[in-house]
Amino acid sequence: MALSPIQNPALLLGNTLSEEVRKLGEFILLLQREQELLARGDIEALLPLTENKTSLANQLAALSQAREGQLARLGLAGGRVGMEAWLASYGEDNTRAWQKLLDLAAKARDLNATNGKLIGLHMQHNQQAFAILMAATNQAMNYGPDGQQQPELGGRILGKA
Repeated sequence: MALSPIQNPALLLGNTLSEEVRKLGEFILLLQREQELLARGDIEALLPLTENKTSLANQLAALSQAREGQLARLGLAGGRVGMEAWLASYGEDNTRAWQKLLDLAAKARDLNATNGKLIGLHMQHNQQAFAILMAATNQAMNYGPDGQQQPELGGRILGKA
């Protein structure tokens, strides 16, 4: 009697691997969309995208943990070593899926790094704009009791003699 995919850890691992590839592809699409929004400066549209990205990242982490658990149930080491041992026994399709997962993970890492740099540039721009506004505020003229502008008088801090 053949085991169903749910009962057969080797088949379950293949299904998990396929699901990881699918979810990572979705994650990359979100990273690409995030990059477009950052490049356009459309910060408003980032919030819902960030929520989706967080959800997918959590799903990917759960799939990775499931894969590690399935390797352990098969008596194999975790990570690449265990996957390579499993792949040696479970065919070309799984080997292609594993290589695709590795390629997509590298692409996601690169996109995420680029997006981080874009976010850094936006933050730097905002900090510079804030500094300019603060400098302009500090140089503003004060108005006296007669409503006339008076230059800022420097020197003492209130409460000091």
